[in-house]
Amino acid sequence: MNIKTIGLARSSYLDPADCPRQGHADIPPCTIELEPEYAVGLHRLGPGQEIIVLTWLHQARRDLYRVRPRNDPAKPLHGVFCTRSPHRPNPIGLHQVKLLQIQDCRLVVHPLEVVDKTPIVDIKPVLKERFSESGVQKYFSPEEIQALVLAGRRGWERGLFSGCNGNLSLRDRGLVLITRSGCSKSALGTGDLSVMELESGRTLAGEPASIESGMHLEIYLRQEKARAVAHTHPVSLLALSRAGEGVLFKKQDLFEARAALGGLGRVQAMEPGSRDLARAVGEKAREYDSIFMDGHGLTCLAGDIAGAMNKSEELESLAGLEVKTRLLESQAVSRQPF
Repeated sequence: MNIKTIGLARSSYLDPADCPRQGHADIPPCTIELEPEYAVGLHRLGPGQEIIVLTWLHQARRDLYRVRPRNDPAKPLHGVFCTRSPHRPNPIGLHQVKLLQIQDCRLVVHPLEVVDKTPIVDIKPVLKERFSESGVQKYFSPEEIQALVLAGRRGWERGLFSGCNGNLSLRDRGLVLITRSGCSKSALGTGDLSVMELESGRTLAGEPASIESGMHLEIYLRQEKARAVAHTHPVSLLALSRAGEGVLFKKQDLFEARAALGGLGRVQAMEPGSRDLARAVGEKAREYDSIFMDGHGLTCLAGDIAGAMNKSEELESLAGLEVKTRLLESQAVSRQPF
């Protein structure tokens, strides 16, 4: 492979430590100085157009394969290909920007978050019909959005979601990123997500949120440690609740069962999406990190969305074991001689 530098970015950031992690409205415009031989390639580009700028992040490391998103020590390690970190085997930066001015070989763009004299590798137009902008990217990072997308896919693969049921969310800086109403969790996109203001409940971006958004907000308002919430519909757990015995788990002899069930609360059947259900679950979240809603499903909270899904998966696994044990016991009783 032979990659040519077609120009340089001239920005006000001289030190990588001062450079923003993501482009945002507050950073100053940046100028791209293209090599004169490539000027003809700018034909038909004009001010106001959205373009994608590919850069070579020349000061990045190429030997890091796991990083913490936004270099935040509080966040768990991620594989580098699941992040927008500049440190990667081939440090190619991808930036969607607006072209503000163009004159000869100089392009003024915004927002381009690179250090001064970063090499430019390529420029491409944004295909509007293929790249929809829901607005959620203004409030949450690509890593946070991807975490929710992966959680939805993971839950669907494990049978915790079917059709359009269930909902997922995470919170950061007083904002909540949540799945919209009526979307499949098997293949979430940015158009399936909404951003809400935690205190007011106002939708800031995206389509109307899930009808259970009130429940998510109540949990976040009442439990500070909750940074993510997963509301799933585990089949085995729901089957146990419908068995008519009033007890979800008879068998608690396993260590894993005792540990998991110690954090499981329960609320009676209420109308899905109702204010009463939201408040009841929010109150339970003060004490429990998993809440089963009779006839409705399971809500788990954790420090991140992966942790919330882990709790849901563990409880559904234990419920599956409970169902199989009861079936085997009933079969054994039926085979006993009179």
